[in-house]
Amino acid sequence: MSLWIVTGLSGAGKATALAGLEKADLACVDNLPVGLLAAFAEQAGDGDAVAVIDARQGEALAQLDGDVSGAEVLFLDARDDVLVQRLGNSTRPHPFEALGRGLAAIAAERTALAPLRVAADVVIDTSDLTPRELQQRVRDLVQAEPPGTRGVAVTVSSFGYKHGLQLEADWVVDARMIRNPFWETRLRALTGLDPAVREFVLGEPEAHELVRRLSELLQWAAARYAEHGRRYLHVAVGCTGGRHRSVVISEELAASLREAGFEVAVRHRDVLRADPRE
Repeated sequence: MSLWIVTGLSGAGKATALAGLEKADLACVDNLPVGLLAAFAEQAGDGDAVAVIDARQGEALAQLDGDVSGAEVLFLDARDDVLVQRLGNSTRPHPFEALGRGLAAIAAERTALAPLRVAADVVIDTSDLTPRELQQRVRDLVQAEPPGTRGVAVTVSSFGYKHGLQLEADWVVDARMIRNPFWETRLRALTGLDPAVREFVLGEPEAHELVRRLSELLQWAAARYAEHGRRYLHVAVGCTGGRHRSVVISEELAASLREAGFEVAVRHRDVLRADPRE
């Protein structure tokens, strides 16, 4: 069986995620008291089970102290501005509502959940996800087959620094040392998924060297993660806008890791964003 703890910030989508998992006929419970986690896992038997444990537990969260009883931890996060907007439309009381429903409450909740954030196996940034997209991401994760012979499932994503850091990432790699196709008029409207942009980026010696060194380092690191029981690794590659260099490098890195026997998923966060300079 697979036991998952879903946690994260108020307004980050825990209720939406749980509703999607309930539709998939998983055993789910919201706001499970920390002390009942082991009993819930035993009651779930051989099937997949999901428990939401978050800041509503108050001081009881300290009982976990990084020990999640063999469960996988999924942490849902979002940008502060998104959380403020969502909380303004919510009728649920905030765990730190005594501090107000704005940034002060969010900051206090982040502090309270810091141990679970550190212990998280997977982080999902829900800032730009629709409810349907979030539910699909969570179902794909919870119901996925265990990682293959390498023991670690890798996600490689691309993003643009000007749109904010990739909150989900375990590793962040900067690809801005590579010449930018944006300044080539014929390539500006294209993306790293187009052959012409791929050829331009890979025409730079630094691109091949970056992919080679990253692949070798990640293969070594993944083995160390597996030794410590970690099953998931998210590597985010960034460039200025997230539409050209980071997309090409992410695709090439994913291909190299697959060739080495890893299970790899690829996501491009900002590839479809329009550039205001165009």
